[in-house]
Amino acid sequence: MTAERTPQAWRPWTLLPALALFAALAWKLDFLCDDAFISFRYSRHLAEGEGLRYNLSLGPPVEGYSNFLWVLWLAAFERLGVDVTLAARLSSALCGVLLVAWVTRRASRSLDLGPLETAATGLFLASLPPVALWATGGLATMPTALFVFGVYDRLLADPERPRGWQAGAFAALAGLVRADGTVWVLLLLGAGGLLWFFSQRRRELCGALFRTTLVLVAVVGAHVAWRYSYYGDFLPNTARVKAGFSMFRLARGLDYVAAWLLTVPTIALVLVASLRRWRGGLREVWLPAGVVVAATLGYGIWVGGDFMPMGRFLFPAVPFVALLFAALLGELGPRHRLLPLGLACACILANSLACFDLNLVPDSLRSRFHFRQDRAWQSELEMRAGMDQRAREWSVLGRALGRVVQRGETMSAGAIGAMGYYSDLELYDEYGLVTPEVIAAAPPRERSSPGHDVRVDTTFFLDKQPTYAGALIAPSDSPSSYGLFANWEQHPFRKLVDVERYPLVDSDRGPAGWELRLLRYRR
Repeated sequence: MTAERTPQAWRPWTLLPALALFAALAWKLDFLCDDAFISFRYSRHLAEGEGLRYNLSLGPPVEGYSNFLWVLWLAAFERLGVDVTLAARLSSALCGVLLVAWVTRRASRSLDLGPLETAATGLFLASLPPVALWATGGLATMPTALFVFGVYDRLLADPERPRGWQAGAFAALAGLVRADGTVWVLLLLGAGGLLWFFSQRRRELCGALFRTTLVLVAVVGAHVAWRYSYYGDFLPNTARVKAGFSMFRLARGLDYVAAWLLTVPTIALVLVASLRRWRGGLREVWLPAGVVVAATLGYGIWVGGDFMPMGRFLFPAVPFVALLFAALLGELGPRHRLLPLGLACACILANSLACFDLNLVPDSLRSRFHFRQDRAWQSELEMRAGMDQRAREWSVLGRALGRVVQRGETMSAGAIGAMGYYSDLELYDEYGLVTPEVIAAAPPRERSSPGHDVRVDTTFFLDKQPTYAGALIAPSDSPSSYGLFANWEQHPFRKLVDVERYPLVDSDRGPAGWELRLLRYRR
């Protein structure tokens, strides 16, 4: 007789290499994106007692954010006087630590992994470029993935003890921390229904699915009712701006998913390898992970992608890719001693190199799936660096504006994040996130970046008589056309505005010898 295998004990020390690698790569790719400052401004206004508003005087409040719970969380730091840019990045990084630890522990227990396979699973997840990049950024990307995985862990990972109320709590958190977090909860509930069907319709799982759904419907339903009472809409305005279907968006979504898989080819490798590996005893891993990953790729295609780097809209699927990776190691381990170790080392090395923009797939192939079609092709890490640099520049602009402008003055702008947060100007948004009339007035543009399909120019708001037409920072000795039009002195727009010039000061944190140029409308 073959001796029964003794289950492997969980060894917490196996997490240490993964957490060390996660910390190093997150530090390497630490950044803030400009969109995060939109949420920061809502948080600050809430902390100041002004409510969840971006503008305080330009009409009724508009929900120009997609991360309700994240805004509330950051408002607590604003109230305490803590630097919200630091609080957001540290909060996200802490969620990343918890996610890496939780996925690794769950994989070890569910798949009965040995210490080497457990450590390899953690290192695989921690080394993935999307994990390292979205450890910071300032958005609710990492908390969303953490809460979605919590639903799986409490509901489906332990077939003997599904915990419906606990899963419901995580489902509510996922639905509140991002407007589309409910999508992944519904995927897991659907996967749970399939597991219930394949497991002789167990009453325990059926009851847990019911309790999870009950909590989700109650909490998210209450939030939707509040949203309608406060904003007058059942959907956040961000969804109005970015939603919509066309063949162009569908093709762009295909490019978006293909670019992601080519940028992180180890994910594609795991998915392909998993297609041929199914075992009834591992159904609680394979089936939910497969449903979540496949449907997430479909979701990314359907919505037409997202302009931010490393597949932000696809990120909730990443922990489930790590589970599939762990299952592959567990399947190969008993039959091949060296193969799983070699596979793990190769994948971890490839992931880590990609965090330094050293990719297995050449740029010439990845650039064929160029989904940000209103700009030249960049690698995902070049895009991340550009976003970080632009947020820094717009922060300088915002500080300079906040020092010069008067409270209650207005301006039209395209980038309303850092500039709006630091200046506290009342802003008309050319992309429509906080100015809903843009959506009805501007038809979707073809060949645009995802999320930037709708835009108007600054003259669209002339009837509202804004104080300023725009602003920029420029070298003091640069020509008047710097950052504007080449024929500025003869351009028709020049007749509408006067250019005011203010030298930057130390508190603006800008480059020496630069100045603020403010375009004030003539009255």
